[in-house]
Amino acid sequence: GDSITLGVNGGYRNTLYTSLLAAGCGVNYVGSQFDQYTVVVDKHHEGHSGWTISNISAQIDTWLGGYTPTYVLVMIGTNDVAWWTTESGAQVADRHAALVDKILAKLPNVWVIAASIPPLSSKLIAPNNVDRAQLGRDLNTGIQTRMATRAAAGKRVRFADVAARLTLADLYDGVHPTQAAH
Repeated sequence: GDSITLGVNGGYRNTLYTSLLAAGCGVNYVGSQFDQYTVVVDKHHEGHSGWTISNISAQIDTWLGGYTPTYVLVMIGTNDVAWWTTESGAQVADRHAALVDKILAKLPNVWVIAASIPPLSSKLIAPNNVDRAQLGRDLNTGIQTRMATRAAAGKRVRFADVAARLTLADLYDGVHPTQAAH
């Protein structure tokens, strides 16, 4: 994912880690990144500030060649719609779905948990002068629809609706969740 996966002091990875341990699940995060500020002891991840779906897709074969995870958490797309774009939310969702397909092709026994992006504050995005809040909603609808299609076809995919859990008040800059929101 992008900077939201990196998070503030480990972001959502902290609560997820402690919740899974409390439920009796073994947890071992993997990734090429190490965040010394993460609150929990497992500080590995694959969150890259400023990265887009295409950036992640270009590296996924290398990363998955070095790890054999049981679950892959995918939250990416914010940078594809929040700052500048010539694409619609549906077009970005198509690239997101292609990334998920690439992960499943590389690791057919993995479960992919594909998350929506958080809500975005309203701002006109160049060059088409479209509202990024609407682009984010369109992207999230597209991700949900595409993941539902894959799940119905028997793919090991689930959708996590992050946007339904957060509000604009949970964002410190109109894009990134606060530490408490994570």
